[in-house]
Amino acid sequence: MRASSGVAIFIALVLGFAAPASAEWDLWEGDNTSLRLGANLQMLSAYLVLPDLEIPGIPTTGGLGSAVGRLEWSAELGDSVTVDIHNRFLWQSSTVPDELLQQGFGVTLGTDRRLDTATELIDNDTTSLVHDLDRFVVGIYLDRFDLYLGRQAISWGVSDLFRVADRFAPLSPFELDTLQRRGVDAARVVTHLSQDLELDLVVADRGPDTPLSLAARLEYFGVSTDVYGAFGRFWERLSLMGGVSWLAGNWKVFGEGELLWNLDEVEPDRPRATVGIQRVAMRWQLGAEYHYNGLGTIADNGYAEVMQQPELERGETYFMGRHYLGATSFYAFDTGWALGGGAMMNLLDPSAVVFPSVRYELEEQMTISAGAYLGFGEEGSIGLEGLTIPSEYGTVADLYFLQMTAFF
Repeated sequence: MRASSGVAIFIALVLGFAAPASAEWDLWEGDNTSLRLGANLQMLSAYLVLPDLEIPGIPTTGGLGSAVGRLEWSAELGDSVTVDIHNRFLWQSSTVPDELLQQGFGVTLGTDRRLDTATELIDNDTTSLVHDLDRFVVGIYLDRFDLYLGRQAISWGVSDLFRVADRFAPLSPFELDTLQRRGVDAARVVTHLSQDLELDLVVADRGPDTPLSLAARLEYFGVSTDVYGAFGRFWERLSLMGGVSWLAGNWKVFGEGELLWNLDEVEPDRPRATVGIQRVAMRWQLGAEYHYNGLGTIADNGYAEVMQQPELERGETYFMGRHYLGATSFYAFDTGWALGGGAMMNLLDPSAVVFPSVRYELEEQMTISAGAYLGFGEEGSIGLEGLTIPSEYGTVADLYFLQMTAFF
């Protein structure tokens, strides 16, 4: 059920995770060299109410405890070389089977890697602890181009809720660990053609027995307008992408789209596209987007089949329907308190997820937040013909959580 998406891709907006930058310790400082260490820890306690599918042995309520911690090593070697290494530790303890966990830490479907560095330190029916080398990238900075080699974070696109061009390591809509996206093994060259024109070339690993992803993006950075065009191959499809964003005062208007062509098919696939508007400000933020998902279905009874598609199983997309609306709002008070809210709606079911939240900044490097996911829509059932899913978000578990984030 993990593939049946939701809303937490905009947790960063709703909770106001313009969070303070991670504190760092200076371990070494030389004439042209340095070594720094930063660390952060997130802890989550949650209560879940799952849809009642009337299956013997499957619970309808449960508890979840989770924590994710990172050690972030950063070295400078002279004026033009950097090395970044992240140790990532993920601990999970739950009374709910892993297959039914949709929200929390680590629910993003990580990209397969030829070099698997994950180590299971604890693994039993209720508890797991996994260490992974989630970042190991060497950066080389020259006059006209920058070169990045190794495991790194790559993010393209101008949208916030429905990121059409985020093709390398997209976050799950239910991922509560939004401080860092998962690293992808890649070679990347960013060429500065002029002061406002940039060419980005990427070759990324997709795991054993899978072709490398190859992509190129040309982006123009204007005073108030950014425009990009991109072309690439991702898994079995060719992709042509383009987008534009325009900033007028505190308001940003944007749109982007993607045309896909399966190499095994004669006709191109349906496109994916997003248009939206956002108010960009420190204290009060608003955002709204419409998304067309050509990879989804328009039939209420087609979700069980869509869930088996490789695009959802590998995390290429997290949406099963065709038409969506999403909105977020966030307001920060001078007292350290902040209120947020968001909603995402599948327009054809119809079904929706609502996400209220409250956050308090205990001190400069620590915040605590509470919130909930509340799904609305017709619930699924299991009969003689198998699993029936009449609405996408009616199958989503309600989750009530308390989360702490600290930087060291």
